[in-house]
Amino acid sequence: MKKRRYIYLFIAFLLVVTASTTPSSKDYTNYLHKEHGLNCEAISDKCIHTKLDMESDAVHSLPFFMTATTTIFGDENNKIRVLGIFNHFFVIENNLKAQ
Repeated sequence: MKKRRYIYLFIAFLLVVTASTTPSSKDYTNYLHKEHGLNCEAISDKCIHTKLDMESDAVHSLPFFMTATTTIFGDENNKIRVLGIFNHFFVIENNLKAQ
């Protein structure tokens, strides 16, 4: 019986930690800029696409995780999809192409 209580407490603790460390859309924008060279003011050596190239940006924030998809030039074959959890982003699909 005590074991079950500890398991429930652990699950509740894990859910609280997960909910409090879900990345925001601002975190996603920073991630795109730093890791993939996207969403910059102007093209440079470290930036391959500017804000004007971003055709669509879909961010879905849920209590325990977030998903985001960014499409470049409206081309479905030129996009990145990520899962955000515990203040980290994990790439689900990365089909980004340089200009």
